[in-house]
Amino acid sequence: MFDNTFLNGNLWSRSRSSMMILSIALIGSLLTASQVVLILVTGDAACIGDGCRIVDRLTTVPPIVFNLAGLAFFQAIFWGMLFEKKHPGTAMKAITVLLLAGMASEGVLVSFQFFISEAFCVYCVVILALIILLNLAVGTRQIGTGLLISACVFVVFSSLQFKSAAAGQAGEAPLTEGTYGLRPGTGTGPKISLFFSSSCLYCEKIIETLKDRSGCTIRFQPVDRIRGLDFPGLQPAPSFSPEVNQNFLRTLGIAEIPVLLAKDADGILILKGEGPIRNYLDRNCPKDQPADQAAGSSPGTAGGGVGSQPADDSCSAFDGCEEGTSRQPTGTAW
Repeated sequence: MFDNTFLNGNLWSRSRSSMMILSIALIGSLLTASQVVLILVTGDAACIGDGCRIVDRLTTVPPIVFNLAGLAFFQAIFWGMLFEKKHPGTAMKAITVLLLAGMASEGVLVSFQFFISEAFCVYCVVILALIILLNLAVGTRQIGTGLLISACVFVVFSSLQFKSAAAGQAGEAPLTEGTYGLRPGTGTGPKISLFFSSSCLYCEKIIETLKDRSGCTIRFQPVDRIRGLDFPGLQPAPSFSPEVNQNFLRTLGIAEIPVLLAKDADGILILKGEGPIRNYLDRNCPKDQPADQAAGSSPGTAGGGVGSQPADDSCSAFDGCEEGTSRQPTGTAW
């Protein structure tokens, strides 16, 4: 059934392929184990570029689960290959099936990154390369079958319609139905959507910050009913549904605001909390002209300034801010 150096090749070919599989499986085990340890120690995995972070935010499975699954996969290949060397013909069939399952899984992950997140995770691509090499080491028919399985997964994904964060959809309605108003940008800055509420002090501070950053196109996505919004150049929509914005946040598993969704040439980025949002704006939506206050500063309020306590720079998206941490915004009609 399998074209396999192990079944049809000579002893030298089998030994060479066996050593290659053991080496690749060991490299994969060390790589995934390192990520697991890093997540346990620092709370975050090593990530080259923003692709990994974007993919992590758009998946419901924690990164440590993915890495533990990868570690189990490579360890199964490694120990199965050692058993096969001692008892030829006993474990090879199970190994080939496991390798094909790995190709199918990677096909799903790659398709997700291509069609949903619109950003590629470098680490995931490295894991994919290792799995491809493992299948190639088994034989030409094995790698051909594996690539065919991955291609079928990709084709199926391309035929489906997804409500993706990149397309800005939640529930059954497009995210534009939750837009209260649009302020077109005058420059080449990113297109951003701000999710906020009328009871959130941190949201008000972000809105005030955005008033003198006309280079970015801004969509305002309130999660509750507001009476009005005093913002220069704002083009109010005829109607809006805050339920659409609430459903969008629930879909992403986000329960705090402010939330900023930014779309630029690099893909989609989702930020939560006043501090991270302000830092992003300082880097990508600079002020129109120098201001007296340094970038990133904010009026002194109860709860601390930017970056002081990240857990305290957001409010509940569905219940509002707790008593004592919010106030009715000033200078804005809500």
